[in-house]
Amino acid sequence: MNLYFGDILPFMGEMLTALGMSFGITVASFLIGGVFSVAVYAAKASPVRALSAVASGYIGLFRNTPLLVQIYLIYFGLPVFGINLDVLQASLIALSLNNAAYCAEIIRGGFSSVSKGLVEAGEALGLDAWTIFTRVSLIPALRAVYPSLVNQFVHLFLTSSIASIIGLPELMHAILEINSQTYRSIEVLAIGALLYFASGFLISFVARVAERFLFRWAVSV
Repeated sequence: MNLYFGDILPFMGEMLTALGMSFGITVASFLIGGVFSVAVYAAKASPVRALSAVASGYIGLFRNTPLLVQIYLIYFGLPVFGINLDVLQASLIALSLNNAAYCAEIIRGGFSSVSKGLVEAGEALGLDAWTIFTRVSLIPALRAVYPSLVNQFVHLFLTSSIASIIGLPELMHAILEINSQTYRSIEVLAIGALLYFASGFLISFVARVAERFLFRWAVSV
């Protein structure tokens, strides 16, 4: 079998556009899910048992069921209740909800790692709860979970390819479309894999560089 990449070159613009869609929906779902994960973490850590139980159930549900099933249920299941979503909306909701479940546990681990001595020192200085949270606990907690959050972002970027199953025009969808037109399966999959790898590597590299500036003055936990 002879490999020939010349048939794929005319489609490189299409693949790069689709890669932009993959990155865009990853950023959006990571930010939305990240904000929601804070509420989920707060509910789980709440002394109110009902809230804690609901949050724990949510985390367990989304972490222990396949993302593919979640996307199917949102895209094909919600219309039964009169809620019709396009592929972008369904993909964004599914990825955000899934990401929130994982980020909530990451955040929980981060705040659990903060030394109680730091919090007690803030209280001894007469700082209010919000100041202690933002100035004493938050930075050490973020530094502790930063690598995990970066890994979660890369993981979310890669798993966004599952959204191709409902027709979202991201990279995997473009790969399958180009393959159906060229019948160059090995070549198009190889280029797609290279784009995924290069993007993940670049994200990790930028995150490592950013870490040096974001947490230069972070207090040790």
